[in-house]
Amino acid sequence: METKKHYYSAFILIMFALLFWSCAVQKFSRTDKTYYDIKKQSENITVSYKLPVIKATGKTTQSQKKGGVTISTEIVPFVATRNVNRDKQVTYADPTQPGYDNYEVSNTPYYTVTPENIKFKIRIRNNEQVPLKLSDVGFAIIIDGTQWSFPTGYLDDWNKGLILTGFDKEYTINGPQLEGLYNAQVVYILLNGVPVSYNEAGSVTKKSNFEWYFECKAETVSKDEQKTYTYETAPIYQKKCPKCSGTGTDPQPYKCTYCDGKGYYVNSKDKKSYKCSTCGGSGVVHYKCPDCGGNGVLSYPKSTEAPVKNSITWTGWKVNVTTNPPGAKVSMVNTRTGEYESVGMSTVEAIWYSSTAKSYPIIIEYQGKSVKVLPYDKDGKEISNVVVDFLSGPPIVREGGKVD
Repeated sequence: METKKHYYSAFILIMFALLFWSCAVQKFSRTDKTYYDIKKQSENITVSYKLPVIKATGKTTQSQKKGGVTISTEIVPFVATRNVNRDKQVTYADPTQPGYDNYEVSNTPYYTVTPENIKFKIRIRNNEQVPLKLSDVGFAIIIDGTQWSFPTGYLDDWNKGLILTGFDKEYTINGPQLEGLYNAQVVYILLNGVPVSYNEAGSVTKKSNFEWYFECKAETVSKDEQKTYTYETAPIYQKKCPKCSGTGTDPQPYKCTYCDGKGYYVNSKDKKSYKCSTCGGSGVVHYKCPDCGGNGVLSYPKSTEAPVKNSITWTGWKVNVTTNPPGAKVSMVNTRTGEYESVGMSTVEAIWYSSTAKSYPIIIEYQGKSVKVLPYDKDGKEISNVVVDFLSGPPIVREGGKVD
């Protein structure tokens, strides 16, 4: 019984103290925003490319033997290689990463066909008793009846070629670019005047022509691909503020208003002069640099704020929760998550937030009893003190608005 009286007496004293507490409520404001998802999903796309198809027509054989010379010709196969084009563009800033610019990278697949021009592999075996000089052999490529002119340097290795008796050698000859072949129908290769027979003195007694016919067309190949998007960040570009040279302080001096630029003031009580603490006796003061706001650096962000999906402004103030007896659990809603969280035990001071749309009561619990309270008085005025009595049976709200 004595303990209960002690609690009650202390509770009365606390209530009297709270009555004389400053009734002014210092408010805080905070705006929470949710943003639309700026990240793009993958897109299904179709990628097409042209693949040359060149094959022998059947009019001639791949390997041909005339006299003591055997020559075979084949086309170097064309290969399609998958590549990805990365296109990087600045996009909306990521609200979770302040101080960084955000970039969107689109990754678009495409295919390249190699080689870029038709290539002929020609293998020659010389079984004659005299070395075969390829510079004596004419080489011609005829496309749909028109002879193709070799660019300078294309036949340099061929013209330097020399094949000794009993040896064979392979040469790769570059032909026309693929674009010139897509509409062609027949590619004809002619090796003109190949020495295939010699007399005992080593003089050529017979020359023959070797020729091959190829059919050329283009096939359009389509593949199902995905265009994907990735996101990268980079620190916002900053440079030293030129006005304050990175100090954050405006170099322009201003007259101290406290001492009127004198550097000292006269105490009205003892009539003595004292050094001005505001300007340190100099008579002038310096303020924050107006260009950089005192940061010393200038920032040049490229990303802009993401589109806002929803915005809610919360108004709050500090609330002291006192209970009789003390030690009650106090819970308030975390407005960012919408979940109640413990803020401590009474007596406790915490910031309570509400908005024009939502007001979450404070929940106070003690030994299985609980009560919900809003920090308003009976006239609906904001108050900074909530007081609850748990000693008189059911909780009694002495200060605050009880929520049923």
